[in-house]
Amino acid sequence: MKNLKKKIIGGIAIAAVFVVGGSYAWASTSDKELDNSDTDKIEVTEKEALDTFSDEYGKKVESIELEPTRDGYVYEVESYDDKVEYNTEIDAASGDIIDNKSDKDDEDDDEEETRYELNQKDAIDREKATEIAEKEADSGKAREWKLERVSDDRQTWEVNVLEKGNETEVTMDAENGEVLEVEEDDD
Repeated sequence: MKNLKKKIIGGIAIAAVFVVGGSYAWASTSDKELDNSDTDKIEVTEKEALDTFSDEYGKKVESIELEPTRDGYVYEVESYDDKVEYNTEIDAASGDIIDNKSDKDDEDDDEEETRYELNQKDAIDREKATEIAEKEADSGKAREWKLERVSDDRQTWEVNVLEKGNETEVTMDAENGEVLEVEEDDD
C-alpha cells in the first residue's frame, strides 16, 4: 500500500513537471514564432472566409479576426443567432473550416448583451487597413487583424503592428479608414 502511494505521488510529480515544462516552452517560443509569422501564406481573404462560413452555417456575423498560430494564420469568425454564440476557425491558407464551437446564451444573465451584425461589404479590405495601420505605427509589420461591428453605426478594424517586441494597436473606422485610437504596448 505504501509503495502504491509512492508510485501515485511520483506519477503526479512527473506529470506536473511535464505540464509546467511544456507551458514554459510554449511561453518562451510563442512570441518569437508570432513575430516571425509569414503573412505571405495567407491565401484566403476575409471575404472568402466569410463566404465559406456563410455557405456552411448562415448565421449573423459579429466579427472576423485573423491571427497567427503555431500552424499558420487562422480566421476566427464570431457569430450568433437568437440563443447561441458560435466561434468558427477557418484556415487562412486553405480556406477549410478547422473548428466550430458553440455556447448557449445564459438566460439567467441580468444584463442582455447587445450584438451588431457585421457588414463586410461596406468595410475597407484588410490590405488597406494594414497600409493605414503600418503608416500610423511608423514602423513594423501588421500581424493581427480584427473587423468588428461595434455599434449600429460603426464597425472598426483593429490592426496589431509588431516591431522588435513592441506592439502598436491601431483602431480605425472600417468604412472610411479614419484612425480612432493608437495604443502602444512595449511589453
